[in-house]
Amino acid sequence: MNDCLNVEIRELLPEYLSGTLSARRREEVWNHVTACDDCAQELALLQLVRQAYAEATPAVNVGAIVAALPRKARPSMRSWRRGPALQIAAAISFIALGGISLAVARSFFDRNPAATPPDSVVAVMTDAPAISFAGGVSDLGDEDLEMLLS
Repeated sequence: MNDCLNVEIRELLPEYLSGTLSARRREEVWNHVTACDDCAQELALLQLVRQAYAEATPAVNVGAIVAALPRKARPSMRSWRRGPALQIAAAISFIALGGISLAVARSFFDRNPAATPPDSVVAVMTDAPAISFAGGVSDLGDEDLEMLLS
C-alpha cells in the first residue's frame, strides 16, 4: 500500500469515518476516496480496526458505576469561615484599622494654622513706622536696618 500524496484528505479519514465532518468536507473526502485507491484502502483498514475494537470492547454501564460510588458526606454547617477564630481576627482587624484611621484624621484636622511658617514677616513697632520684609532684608535701607537693631 502506497501513501497518497494528499495529506490533508488522509488526515480527515478518521473524522469521515466517525461522521464529524461538515457536509461539504464529507463530500470532498468521498470524492477523493472514490478516485484514490490508497485512501480507499486506508479507509477500509480504519473501518476494520473500528469494527474489531467495537466487538472486543465491553459496553460500559455508566449509571451502574455512578450508583456504586459511595455518597459524599455533606459538610457540617459550621465551617472555618463561621468559626470563632475568624470572627476574633476580623474584630481585631476592624479595631486596628479604625484606630489608625482615627489617628490619621486627628493629625490632619488638629493642625495649628498659626504654627505654619509664614511666607513674609511684618514687624510692627508701636513708636516707629512698620517695616515690611516681604522683599527680603537686602531691600531695606540703612535707616531701616538701624531701626531694627535698636
